[in-house]
Amino acid sequence: MNLPFHFRFAAVFRLTILTVSLMFAGWLTWSAGAQENAKKSSIEVNMRQKLEGTSKVLEGLAIEDKKLVHEGAMVLTELSKAEVWQVLTDAVYREHTQTFRSAVRRLDEAAQKSEFASAQLEWLDATKRCFDCHNHIRAQRAAAAK
Repeated sequence: MNLPFHFRFAAVFRLTILTVSLMFAGWLTWSAGAQENAKKSSIEVNMRQKLEGTSKVLEGLAIEDKKLVHEGAMVLTELSKAEVWQVLTDAVYREHTQTFRSAVRRLDEAAQKSEFASAQLEWLDATKRCFDCHNHIRAQRAAAAK
């Protein structure tokens, strides 16, 4: 069955318009996502990475997977050395950072020895260090805002 030229042309034209429209919609969606990511501060990105590291540690502890604990511990240790981590410069903040790193190191060491009960306690200590540091940062920012 041969269709007349104008029917074939109209079908191809409609298909072309549909394809271009879908490509444009996809580009707009991608562009909006890229702009949203660009708006995120490096601190927000760093915090998201920290949460991913903590998820690995927690999962590793739950299933007693020392490799997963190690991966998460390394993420947390490296992030704590990043420039974006250094949001304050006072001695108390530096002490919080050092005690956090130490807790993460002890956590990793215990997990690598398959001493998961000890590793779990070290994880609780590391988590407490996170809260202590975040509380300190909020207090410093509130004091500076006054």
